[in-house]
Amino acid sequence: MTYCLGITVKEGIIAIADTRITAGNEMYSNKKISIHEIKDHSLFIMTAGLRSVRDKAVIYFNQTVEEQEAAYNYMHEAATAFGQMLKKVAIEDRETLEKEGYQFNLHAI
Repeated sequence: MTYCLGITVKEGIIAIADTRITAGNEMYSNKKISIHEIKDHSLFIMTAGLRSVRDKAVIYFNQTVEEQEAAYNYMHEAATAFGQMLKKVAIEDRETLEKEGYQFNLHAI
């Protein structure tokens, strides 16, 4: 189970997430928050769900930002861009993952 929490405070936003990842009997640590510097702003993405889906969506998001020199004036624009990358991963990988018994899922803040 993953725990992610975002709290709005007067100075901005505080975000925390656990780092434990469990796969069967194996446990290891890895970041569940990715921080992205875009122009004069930064944003973070916190995720829970299938790790391969998360990694691929974040990589595609980073490539989009770099290639298009994207500047998001509003948070919903960045959220929409990440959502589009998640849809791209779904088109590419959902069928194969489900054939192998995995559930295609990713939750993001």
